[in-house]
Amino acid sequence: MDTLLTFATLAAAIRLAVPVAMAALGEVITEKAGVLNLGLEGTMLCGALAGYLATRSSGSPWLGLAAGLAVGAGCGALLAVLMVAVRANQIVTGLAFTLLASSATTYLYERSYTLGQSPPRIERLGMPPLVALVIAVLAAVWFLLNRTTAGLVITATGEAPEAADALGYRVARIRTAATVAGSALGGLAGAMLVCGPLGLFIQNVTAGRGWVALALVVFARWRPELCVLGALLFGVCDAAQLRLQGTAAAVPYEAFLALPYLVTLAALMLRARDSRTPQALAVPYVRGAR
Repeated sequence: MDTLLTFATLAAAIRLAVPVAMAALGEVITEKAGVLNLGLEGTMLCGALAGYLATRSSGSPWLGLAAGLAVGAGCGALLAVLMVAVRANQIVTGLAFTLLASSATTYLYERSYTLGQSPPRIERLGMPPLVALVIAVLAAVWFLLNRTTAGLVITATGEAPEAADALGYRVARIRTAATVAGSALGGLAGAMLVCGPLGLFIQNVTAGRGWVALALVVFARWRPELCVLGALLFGVCDAAQLRLQGTAAAVPYEAFLALPYLVTLAALMLRARDSRTPQALAVPYVRGAR
């Protein structure tokens, strides 16, 4: 137990929590507007690959983050066309996008270097600027949703889109903007993963962190500050399981690998009993329809 309560464990927890927190903050914006984006995991993968390739070609991890942000916004625009404009089923669309992104990023990555060689590494960013970036985005998202008219309008489109429409706000336009903004942060989260702690890209590098971010949004009841705290809890569990793998030979290492996801699931089940889900979440809006 003493080996867990160390500064190194805390540093590892923060390092593992940063991408999850950024993705969850983006999903809060999207879901507050009434769009359930289950394509978040795929968006993170696309952002991770874009960040890796941009950093590898330019030598600047900052350009890698910018590439992840831009590609994430592009993914969000595509998803908004399908889920908001075409009004396709949001659950099916998100799942299909993630499956497609998983295969596409693996294919594109394998074409970028010779198979059989060690994955090329890229220049990495230190954790202080990434942590500062998460704090800045947290402050911006909190202020947007709680202290601005735009935040009230976003919330209204997720709770009562017909009322927002009656007041003259374009529901489709607001939901599209929220989906693009949230996905941009999802792409940035993926780029932070490869340009920060890892310094390389591998197949399915996000390892389910997009799904964890989706669960944290429910756990946090759509409050950005609690999303960051939930991400830190996940990071602590993930850092602990890495250290526990070598301490108990009788326990299969897969049990430790599952620990952070089991804790996230348990927290989600406890909080879901008193969930404050936006009333129009995942419900397409059609003007004049009852």
